[in-house]
Amino acid sequence: MSVTQVQNPIRPRDRAVAWAKMWRFHFVPLSLSAGLVGMTAPSAGATTASVVVGLLFCIFGYGVGVVINDWFDRKADAVNAPDRPFVAGLINPHAGLALTLSLSGILLLVAVVVAPALAIWSAIAIAGHLVYTWTKGIPMVGNLANGVDMSLFTVLGAVAVRPDAGWLDIPATTWFQTALVAVVLSGFCLVGYFKDIEGDRLAGYRTLPVAVGTRTSSLVALIFPPVALGVAAVGALAGPERGAYAQAAFWLLLVASGLAFTRSLVNLIQAPEARAYEALLWFTRATTLFVLSLGALHRPTFFLVAAVPMMLYLELTLRATHSSRQA
Repeated sequence: MSVTQVQNPIRPRDRAVAWAKMWRFHFVPLSLSAGLVGMTAPSAGATTASVVVGLLFCIFGYGVGVVINDWFDRKADAVNAPDRPFVAGLINPHAGLALTLSLSGILLLVAVVVAPALAIWSAIAIAGHLVYTWTKGIPMVGNLANGVDMSLFTVLGAVAVRPDAGWLDIPATTWFQTALVAVVLSGFCLVGYFKDIEGDRLAGYRTLPVAVGTRTSSLVALIFPPVALGVAAVGALAGPERGAYAQAAFWLLLVASGLAFTRSLVNLIQAPEARAYEALLWFTRATTLFVLSLGALHRPTFFLVAAVPMMLYLELTLRATHSSRQA
């Protein structure tokens, strides 16, 4: 007697959840906060269209990167994150990648019309996703490449409000903000590697935890937050005079991020693999607060108010990752 297995069709709701998982919408605050900070740059012909297109790139840009990464990482994800849509059979990997790149291409074409500099930097950011994919297996190089690539959301925000400026005509303050964002996001990427050691090793990725072990790697991860926090603090003290309100908003968010970074790194040092997921969640919260603090120096009310829904969104969406312990 033969037994025929009948596979239940995927419900529309489950399909929608799978697409949301594929694009990792819970990480939107990382890219959106960076873009909003970039938008504090002095305006140069900003239009509603240029700002909206810039915001769309910052909202969906992180998702484009992870879809490209997940397409290449299917072998590792089969071990590290078997519930991810590409390896769980919920979304055809080629279809998911094709749709994502097609939507990105449409948005790029719109950007060419409304803000050519935005199109140029968006194309550079997408190319950066590929650079990260090719360098992920090189210890430290991969997470640094990813940090620099994701920091370009700050540049995207700046060029979105400066469509009349040249694509390289970017204020020094924006480059300073971008460098600080690159530091914390490089650390974010490194912390994320600790939960993926088994699959990365199987796939041949020599990430830092795979190459030198969790103990040494966790000590390296300690470097990124103090550097970013320290440089940001010195920059606020030594930079142009800000009002007391802006200074207070900056220090409030900076101290809050420092406390969250501390919580993340304590988890990582105490149990690099067992608490890697908790360390990543706290690093995500800390990074978002840190980036918002950079904007608070320029527009304190906006960034203080924006911090509330952004952090609530993080908490609500990150809950969905608890069962799999994969963010």
